Amino acid sequence: MRKKRNSAQNLSKGISVPLSDTTKAKLKNRVVWSRLVGWGLLCYATAAYGGIVTAPAIPEWYASLNKPSFNPPDWIFAPVWSVLYTLLGISIWLATEFQQTGTNEAAKPPSKTSIQLTFVIVLFLNGIWSWAFFGQQNPTLGLVVLIILLALSFFTFRLFYRAQTFAAWLYLPYLLWVSFAAVLNASIVVLN
Repeated sequence: MRKKRNSAQNLSKGISVPLSDTTKAKLKNRVVWSRLVGWGLLCYATAAYGGIVTAPAIPEWYASLNKPSFNPPDWIFAPVWSVLYTLLGISIWLATEFQQTGTNEAAKPPSKTSIQLTFVIVLFLNGIWSWAFFGQQNPTLGLVVLIILLALSFFTFRLFYRAQTFAAWLYLPYLLWVSFAAVLNASIVVLN
């Protein structure tokens, strides 16, 4: 009977996640939180650049392209990208601030620098894709950039997974969306 009462009390208090003392200390540190803000700003700067480059091309050029039947409506892209950029900011923060500790050399997480550099290149390529596809109105060039971005995104997912598993799961929707974008971009190249 006592065991049931304790379980009920735990449920009424909400789900508790055990945190290490190191994690608790980091969460009290303003610098750690400022890094989250910094990563978020970098992600949203990339989003803003993409929007600036993309918006002028939508009404005429993009609207005139032949698109596959699975092409989403134009209005869906802004909210999807907003969620994805938010998840990206959180995932890079988790991957660099809260790395898992490995017990042997094979399980050792990648260095923060390699994770950060790879992530910044991903954001850069994301911006370059917007410029190539929409700014230059060149789906073929966009596809070339997207193939490189997709390969690097898979590599980034692997880095995140080795560094902090939850960060990788937060990164996964971006990887899936970029994969979908590659299929969509390739279809537009074929149809036009």
